[in-house]
Amino acid sequence: MLAAQLLVDTGTISRPTNAGGTLDPDTGIWTPVVAAVIYTGPCRVRMPDAQERSVLFGDAEVTRTRFTITFPYDIPEVSIDDVVIITVSADPHITSRRFRVTAVLSKSVLMNRTLGCEVVE
Repeated sequence: MLAAQLLVDTGTISRPTNAGGTLDPDTGIWTPVVAAVIYTGPCRVRMPDAQERSVLFGDAEVTRTRFTITFPYDIPEVSIDDVVIITVSADPHITSRRFRVTAVLSKSVLMNRTLGCEVVE
């Protein structure tokens, strides 16, 4: 099927747990413990129309960049705040990148499962 052939990257979806994590004292970024891998397999990463937005975190302005990541339609249920890590990609800037799921997109005829995501620095 053509839709499956377009999934040229490989990614892993994990579900963070409330079991703790670590806080980077230099950046203030909290990294939760990843408890369960939900899916590992083909996907596709896209940056739709360079959607960036600036948000204020305390006194610092941070730019958030949105991506869409597409998976096969029959993957297990994905939730907001799940984490996607791209493990294989032809683009070296995407490989090993971490994304936080911000939206799980749905439609009546599902050929792929598309997730709205933001980069986790």
